[in-house]
This record gives sequence, C-alpha cells and structure tokens, in this order.
Amino acid sequence: MKHILAVTLFLILSLGAAPAARAGSFIAMGAPYPPYCVSNGLTVKGMAVATLTTIMDMCGTPISEREIKLMPWAYAYESAARQPQRILLNAQRTPQTEHLYKWVGPMATARIVLIGRKRDKLFIPTREQLKEYRIATVRWSRPEKALLSGGMQEEKLLRSPSHVQALRRLDNGEVDLFASTELGAQYQLAGMGLRREDFTVYFTFDEEPLYFAFSRDTDDRLIHRLNRALQEIKATGPQGRSLFDRMFAD
Repeated sequence: MKHILAVTLFLILSLGAAPAARAGSFIAMGAPYPPYCVSNGLTVKGMAVATLTTIMDMCGTPISEREIKLMPWAYAYESAARQPQRILLNAQRTPQTEHLYKWVGPMATARIVLIGRKRDKLFIPTREQLKEYRIATVRWSRPEKALLSGGMQEEKLLRSPSHVQALRRLDNGEVDLFASTELGAQYQLAGMGLRREDFTVYFTFDEEPLYFAFSRDTDDRLIHRLNRALQEIKATGPQGRSLFDRMFAD
C-alpha cells in the first residue's frame, strides 16, 4: 500500500477540484473481513479502507482513521440504513438492499473458495460432491453464509469461532476443506505461519461483488463523483496495470 499517498495526490489533481465537505462528517462501518477490512490495533486497515479513504480524499470529503469502525454485520447494515452520514464497507448489493442505500462500486469481487492441503489431491467437480467432504467454516462469517445460502446444510459444516481453529483443523487433517475468500485465505495462512504453497483452492463456490453502501441522505452528486474516482483508480494504465493494483502491489 506504499503507493496510496502518491496515487491519491495524482488523482485529486487529475479529477479537478471537488466541493469540500467537513472532515469527519461520515462514519464508516464494517465487520472483520480480511484482507478487505481488518483490525490493526486501534485502527481499521485493509483494501476497502484504503480504497475508501483514497476516493473520499479525491472528492474533497476526507474521512479519518477514527471514523472507521469495526462492528457486527447486522448492526452496521441497520445503522447505515437508518442513520445519516454512514458508510457500510464491503456491502452486498441485492434486490433486498438496493433501495436502502446509495451505492459506490463494486470496489472488488471476493471469490468464496474452499481450500485444502495440496497433498490430499482432492477432486471436486461440482457442488454436489462437496457433501462428501468435511468442511470447516468460521461461525457467522461471510463465506459460511455464502455456503448456507448456496444449499449447504448447517449441520454438515464444522463451525469454528475463528479462522485460527479452523485452519489448525485443516492443517492437522481433521477436516478436508476450509471456506474463505481467496485473498483472505492467503492472509490467514501467512498470519499463522503456514506455508501457502502447501495449500490450494479446490473449489470456487461463489463470487461476491463488494460495494460501499452510503446512507440515503448522501448527496447524489457526491455518489457520482465517488463512482467516477473509483473508476479512475481501477482503469488500466499504459503499463497494463491500474492504479488500484499498484496501491496493493506489496
């Protein structure tokens, strides 16, 4: 993320001056969802946070670290729908939620995957075959919810309170697969000191576009500018890489 400040300055100049808003006017909320939204001591970091702060700066509506908070999904969704000047990180845009917020994105697409030990050499051609395997999930996590909404039965899942317990069970051979996001799995394996090359993605269960959901009181002109700023940083440059990619190159 070392390029973020340089990228932000460049894009503020390229987009032109935007009407300024009072710093701190928005509060952003999200649940832990590595690598998009993770706790870092007293602050919140991650791809979604870095992207939001970048495009907010570009549009003259800066948001500070102390105004970005981790909280349970249900509370964050409810707060952004009912209270003014709220932003929901990594939101799902569905027919049920479409009218509740104003939307910026998608910021990224999270691939919900099932990883396992490479040495087990599993063969999983369809979802139906997943019923034959022991699958570890993190209780109430987004990947677990994706599996349940996709037809998996809760009693068939081996639910753990955190990814630490789930990955230990996978590494020890107590389970066959672990449900995570593709990028999140890499982050979690590295955090536990496990070798990424010892594990592989055996099945891609779903893809989930991630949005910033703004409360309905947000000015439509700001939503337009934020979407434009996001498009700018994700546009492919002359060297074949977007500025968004460069922000997270490390």
